[in-house]
Amino acid sequence: MNIFKAKIFQSRKIRTDIFVTFSALIFISVICEIFYSSEANKDIILRFEKEHYSKKISSMTANWLCSYFSQVELLVSILSKNKILPSNDVQVNNGSDFADFSDLFKEALKKTSFTLTIQAALNDGSLLQVRNTRGLRSFQTNSTTPLPSYATNAIRKMEYSPDKDHMIETWEYMGEDFTPIIKETLEFAQYDPRERDWYVEIATNKKLLWSAPYKLKTSKVFGITVSSPIFNEVEKNIRGVISIDFSLNDFGDLLEKVKITKNSSVRLITDKNEILASTFNREQALLKDTHLTSLMKVMDSDDEILQTAAKNLLGTNDEHTTYQLKNGKTFVASKQKLEGMPFSLLTITPQSDFTNDFNNIRTNMFFLSFIVFGLSVWIIFWLSRSISRPIMQLCQSAIAIGKMDLDHYPKLPKSNIFEVKMLLSAIDSMQSSIIAFSKYTPKGIVHEVIKSGADARIGGMTQEVTMFFSDIEKFSTVSEKLPAEYLIFHLSEYFDELTQNIMKHNGMIDKYIGDSIMAIWGAQHPDENHVIGACEAALECQKLLDGLTEKWISLGKPPLPTRIGLHTGAAIIGNIGSHDRMNFTAIGTTVDIASGLEGTNKIYGTRILASEAVENKARDRILFRVVDKIAFSEGQAGITIFEPVCSLKNANDKYYKLMDLCSKSREAFELYQSKNFEEALKLYTEISNTFPEKKQSFDVLIERCKDFINNPPKNWDGIHKLW
Repeated sequence: MNIFKAKIFQSRKIRTDIFVTFSALIFISVICEIFYSSEANKDIILRFEKEHYSKKISSMTANWLCSYFSQVELLVSILSKNKILPSNDVQVNNGSDFADFSDLFKEALKKTSFTLTIQAALNDGSLLQVRNTRGLRSFQTNSTTPLPSYATNAIRKMEYSPDKDHMIETWEYMGEDFTPIIKETLEFAQYDPRERDWYVEIATNKKLLWSAPYKLKTSKVFGITVSSPIFNEVEKNIRGVISIDFSLNDFGDLLEKVKITKNSSVRLITDKNEILASTFNREQALLKDTHLTSLMKVMDSDDEILQTAAKNLLGTNDEHTTYQLKNGKTFVASKQKLEGMPFSLLTITPQSDFTNDFNNIRTNMFFLSFIVFGLSVWIIFWLSRSISRPIMQLCQSAIAIGKMDLDHYPKLPKSNIFEVKMLLSAIDSMQSSIIAFSKYTPKGIVHEVIKSGADARIGGMTQEVTMFFSDIEKFSTVSEKLPAEYLIFHLSEYFDELTQNIMKHNGMIDKYIGDSIMAIWGAQHPDENHVIGACEAALECQKLLDGLTEKWISLGKPPLPTRIGLHTGAAIIGNIGSHDRMNFTAIGTTVDIASGLEGTNKIYGTRILASEAVENKARDRILFRVVDKIAFSEGQAGITIFEPVCSLKNANDKYYKLMDLCSKSREAFELYQSKNFEEALKLYTEISNTFPEKKQSFDVLIERCKDFINNPPKNWDGIHKLW
């Protein structure tokens, strides 16, 4: 029986294991989620109608707003009952009795941010008004002169003038702290406050009243006024009226503070269903329009949400309603009468805002599902990982070897499966072989061979490349003074730095020849910038060697001064050698010229020499100094040789000095080529003195000019022959 079970487990398929396990765990997760979701949703639906109905919340909101308005009423009552004015009905002619009222009004205005004006009007027609300047754009005496921006408050007085025997009006504009700024006087008062509706109503009813909305005369915006009578304490008759004006523009900000939720909208409406204030942006903008002649009624709004709520609430005894629009969205609306005031609060809230409990339960549901699903995924992951991980890692290793990405080669896994262990051993052997192979042959070449799938065979093709040759100056002298092991490590550091720099500039190391490096640009892939890359690599190699030289000298190591030759042209590129052993390299005249230029450096004391072919293709990016025109062997055409001195992308404060060097060198060389040896001698001597670091290079031409002056050459073609 045990043997039978063992055979069954050994013959199971991975696909079957994963399918059965995954299906079972997902099935459990789905059952748990469905069960919990059904029960939770049922509970939410039942509790929503009972506990989350907006009646309780909207009532609390209305009470808060009533409390705010009650404070305003209390403020008016307190001001109206101050025993500041004389107890008799003596005519107030000089306005001095307004002094204490003025201070009280100022303090009251500071403490009521939504207040537009606080004013006292007496039965003799006099008026004291303390207000902010919102809505006032210009002076009263000159409507074309705007008010200063810093004039935020004003005191307005209408008083009887004995001299003129009529009421005059004065305006005193003040800063935020009521510091006087400027004052103006009108010959006649603009109106008689006793004729205003709020004064007439108070005189008739003799109690605190809220006015109907009306257009404020001064600021031209709609507002409302709360007023209270000022009684004569002795005779109990009305001596005047205290009132506070509010701009409906400010009520929108007040309603923002009483919104039930973020998405709810609140409107303050009159008994005539006119909109006094709203948190709805379009309605806010309309209320701020100074050209508005009448308030918009609720049913005139183009807001479908508001219209539907109004149809269900206004004109009925219902205070709350729930309704659904055609788009499927459900809203809860409530209407609450503000106690003691002719206003109602209309609140509309998306039903989704009340479903926070549902969201919490849904979150818990998802959290539980996530835990169950996460546990399932972990088990499945563990199972599949234990089976497939070694195979996947072997695939990654094979891909890395195929791409010759040996620097990021993944570590081979361990496995107890016999077949996988054999494959691991084979991959490991292949990796070791490829790594060893890549030490002798450029990785790019090996990668191309593997990528093409073709056999490596002898053959080549002619293409344009740029050749780079370097050689350490007097290396034999250095090698004789150092032990072999010490020399190897010293030379290894040298090769590491130069090799990395060459490869960074897209060059391919062809071979190391003793202490020399042969590199090629443009051999493996077409590269239109191969000449520039070679030049920049050569310049940076010399810069790196300058830094290494300082380091080596400080450590007691000998410096390794290096000469570099560059040439670009056609060469045969391909596999060259025997059928059993071959090398991917370049051969041809281009290679010979680059090698010859490297050796020519010792004649001119230069560190880098490039051919005119290099200069022609890189002059836009590299600054070159012309050196001479030479020929390496009899019958060979002469080539003009140049010294790269600077890459334009790395130009520094020495750039203009180097430009001067290159310019004067070209001028001197042209004189030399045109056989004007005396002028060439003068200019070369001048340049040599100005740039002593190039003295050896110029001394060669200086001595030659002197010789040609004394012994003029015959049939001279301007070429210096090195053979």
